[in-house]
Amino acid sequence: MSGANKLNEICLLETMEARCRWNSEVIVMTSARWGRMKTGRCLNIHPNLLASVSNDPMFLGCSEDVLSILDMKCSSKPACDVVVPNPDLDTITPCYEDLTRYLEASYTCVKGNSDISLRFHHFISSTRFSLRLATLLSIYIFTVHVDEVDIKKVHRESAKRSQCSRF
Repeated sequence: MSGANKLNEICLLETMEARCRWNSEVIVMTSARWGRMKTGRCLNIHPNLLASVSNDPMFLGCSEDVLSILDMKCSSKPACDVVVPNPDLDTITPCYEDLTRYLEASYTCVKGNSDISLRFHHFISSTRFSLRLATLLSIYIFTVHVDEVDIKKVHRESAKRSQCSRF
């Protein structure tokens, strides 16, 4: 398995560019959150304003897990671009709607064959499947065709790492 599993911040008017190094590899999204997780590069909040709203969970620290959406967009592909703002993410409002939100995402690359998965993904996209059903079916097809790696195992390992890094 290769590919960095670094958590990336994708700010407003930026693009997440997920790429695998080798042609024999495909992307597996390991985490994705949408919202206002913390101040930093994407959110530069004046300290006075931050002090006055520090107890408001809808202003800062608000986010939603969007791994299933980024799985549909990127997992099982050798390359993927996600632009922020993004119509699929903009409908998700874990914070006050008029506030700037950003994306935090990480992925890894695994050996696999994306041809069959991509054809299935295009079929799913062209029909009227619900997003949840489409995600589950895409992940199922993807796990059947990825060599030596179970996508669920990658997600579990990533979740364990992110829980450990919070302490």
